[in-house]
Amino acid sequence: MASHHRGRIPSYLATATALLLAFLLPPLAASQWQSCGKNSNFTQNSTYQANIQALSTTLPKNASSSRTLFALASVGTVPDIVYALALCRGDANASACGDCVSNGFKDAQQLCPYSKDATVYYDPCYLRFSNQNFLSSTNGDNSVLVLYNTQNVTVPVKVFDAAVGMLINATADYAATNSSRRFGTGEEGFETIDKAKPKIYGLVQCRPDMSPADCRSCLADIITYIPQYFTGRQGGRILGLRCNYRYEQYPFFTEPSLLQLPAPSVGAAPSPAPANVTPPPVVGGE
Repeated sequence: MASHHRGRIPSYLATATALLLAFLLPPLAASQWQSCGKNSNFTQNSTYQANIQALSTTLPKNASSSRTLFALASVGTVPDIVYALALCRGDANASACGDCVSNGFKDAQQLCPYSKDATVYYDPCYLRFSNQNFLSSTNGDNSVLVLYNTQNVTVPVKVFDAAVGMLINATADYAATNSSRRFGTGEEGFETIDKAKPKIYGLVQCRPDMSPADCRSCLADIITYIPQYFTGRQGGRILGLRCNYRYEQYPFFTEPSLLQLPAPSVGAAPSPAPANVTPPPVVGGE
């Protein structure tokens, strides 16, 4: 079972929202993370709560019946309007997608009681509802959760980090040009470096309504944080509302990889690390 701890907030994030670093032990079955808004609450049996309930009956069906497993909607009028978005992972089936989004509405109201703004992430899907309109695909909120595996690699760190960067970038290119789903999975041979763990697996996804350029730009922003948060880590992920990715040294998605990369040559010099960048806007949770 995964263990969760609050990460210490670095000094350079003092002006940003609180940072959540969830330390994860594989496998990540039934994992769940939430982010609760702190600026506005609703009351029990209010119109706002009724609007959430109305969305909870329609959005799971809309997402699960969508070819891209994606749905967004709004219900009500100001000041009780509720905006909501749900996206299931590209390898989820319709039934699992609908169940995941339905559970999201239940869990969000338990984990973020009476908060008008709540986000819940799972392995198969994520859900957000809010009184603020965040539904734009071009400039919507992409505050992120940063999560990583507590186990370090046992091979040269620079070689491993370079392999991860190559895999995630290649998978991001695939996802951005996949016009139907903005979803990609990949695997990279690593047996020339680590015979005990001969492959690295990656998954990348954007909102399906994003353009290829917007998707790739969003991914480029969060990929630059690999050396900042994941150096030498066996696995890690960044979860965002607009785009996200994950990598591990074990298979964690259900379908065959859409992209295969060869193993690096023994003795090959690693690619240079990206330049230092400003840390991402991150959201907190308990």
